[in-house]
Amino acid sequence: MINNGHTNHNTSHNTSHNSNMISKNLQEELDKHIPKKEQQAFVELAVKKELRKYVAMKTDIVELYVDGGSRGNPGPAGGGFAAYKAGEKVLEGSEYYGEKTNNQAEYLALRTALRETYSQFPDSNIKCFMDSQLVVEQMNGNYKVKSENVRQLFDEVLRITGQFKSFTIEHIERLQNKLADKLANRAMDRRN
Repeated sequence: MINNGHTNHNTSHNTSHNSNMISKNLQEELDKHIPKKEQQAFVELAVKKELRKYVAMKTDIVELYVDGGSRGNPGPAGGGFAAYKAGEKVLEGSEYYGEKTNNQAEYLALRTALRETYSQFPDSNIKCFMDSQLVVEQMNGNYKVKSENVRQLFDEVLRITGQFKSFTIEHIERLQNKLADKLANRAMDRRN
């Protein structure tokens, strides 16, 4: 260690007053609503929350959880999805599709999810998760699409995925897809 005759001062100091980080008006609002002893914890929590949102919006990776289904085959069908960036939910949706087969509903849900995600986050890398092993295997090219009532939807979904920076799809268990399943069921409940 070089000693040049100067005393080493520790410039980092802990302060319970946040005026160096926030405006005077905001500090006045804090003083009015939150006791002094709670202000530091409150500000730290608020900053952490907003920082998570900021980081989420800056990432180009979107994790997309999708589910579709029908009550009967064919029957009243619906789909739901939830999109996450850096662990923060940034988008969700559900839609009723009318009388469809289960496989049609799965592809319609995937199409809805991709369209909505593209409208909000076009320059993204998509990591998609579905509990339909058939759709996942077909999208990955491991199974052929034999059903004519699904072929057109498959082709359209494939075209949409090509608009993103990248697209991957993985099979997950139904328990890992609870929100998308709930949204799909909510869509089916809305049919009347």
